[in-house]
Amino acid sequence: MVGRRRRAAMAVAVALFAVVAGSCGSGAGDDVQPTEIEFELLDGGTATVEDFLDRPVVLNFFASWCTPCVAEMPALESISQQRSDVAFVGLAYNDTPTRAREIVADTGVTYPTGMDPNSAIGNAFEILGMPTTLFISPNGEVAYQHTGGLTTDQVTEHINTHLTS
Repeated sequence: MVGRRRRAAMAVAVALFAVVAGSCGSGAGDDVQPTEIEFELLDGGTATVEDFLDRPVVLNFFASWCTPCVAEMPALESISQQRSDVAFVGLAYNDTPTRAREIVADTGVTYPTGMDPNSAIGNAFEILGMPTTLFISPNGEVAYQHTGGLTTDQVTEHINTHLTS
């Protein structure tokens, strides 16, 4: 009897998991690609990742509450100044515009940065931790995803390995 109850409970749990997992998404609609989701820029206006795909893109998800995020931002800025052949974009993930602007100013970031307050873009790209940096080819495909802080040398290596030939 206990075995049947346990199997029945397991079947119900599996079914519920399938329903919940199937309903989780970006909230942007199943036909919308992650690169097409619009976000607000911290300095005004809106953009999509697709707007930057005239060249490879380094997309960095950061947050003011994430120490490794803040630590890597000067490295990303430095490389963005050296590599005009690669677009750098930052997205504040589950943060406030005020705190995001403060961190951008404090770290000296000048590349375009925006907000992902409801996690739509992060969820669509299936990021798993903070910080996460995506190396995206001009066709919009993620060539490489890195979770955790990056150094200048690591960012350069990933660009050279995954985005340029």
